[in-house]
Amino acid sequence: MVEKLHLKRNSLSDEIIRVIQSQILEEKLKPGERLPSEKEMCDLFSVGRSTLREAIKALIIAGLLEKKKDGTYVKSNFDFIFKSPFDSKLALKHTNQKDLLEARKILEVQIVGLSAERATEEDLVQMGIILESMEEKIKNQDNLGFIQDDVDLHLTIAECSYNTVLINQIKTIKNLLINLQSDLLKLPIIPQCHKYHSLIFDAICKRDVKNAQNLMAEHINDVERALVKELSVDSNN
Repeated sequence: MVEKLHLKRNSLSDEIIRVIQSQILEEKLKPGERLPSEKEMCDLFSVGRSTLREAIKALIIAGLLEKKKDGTYVKSNFDFIFKSPFDSKLALKHTNQKDLLEARKILEVQIVGLSAERATEEDLVQMGIILESMEEKIKNQDNLGFIQDDVDLHLTIAECSYNTVLINQIKTIKNLLINLQSDLLKLPIIPQCHKYHSLIFDAICKRDVKNAQNLMAEHINDVERALVKELSVDSNN
């Protein structure tokens, strides 16, 4: 069950995310377990409904929780997310943002090159559909939805490499990036991210391996710079 904790008032939704994530990893919340009702959760954390919903949505996007008709549950297949060359709990507890972004650059730059070579016409159609969805999310100012599409796009690009080892690695890293999700929501970089996504897609369509790789590297570097800037601002407050 969810344990009651006192939260820092300056970042309530972030704290809720970290508390629930920690309780899942420590198995205080079991796979398949139903969370308390929204009202009970608000009382537990002493927060309003909008703050709680923001945190729950981020955890759903990250793949740790899922919505059902009768409530919110810890995903029953949670363990499969972390089946990889390294242990899930150690990875989540001891991996920092810099290391994750560095790993993304190593993996995704090579992956997008393979995708530019190997993507089928059906793959390109699927990527195009996701990009159109992202445009709608921007118009509707649906940042949470945009991040979900962002995850889907990067996973689709990985799948277009048709290399199962690389696909599994990128799935692992995407789920390790749960700690970045709430930070990305606060950054004014979504339009810039979408610009890079469109350019990367265009390079893949043109089978331009080098340009696709360069654009992916620039995209990840851009996100890293924005995160470093945000962390610097937070540390000075």
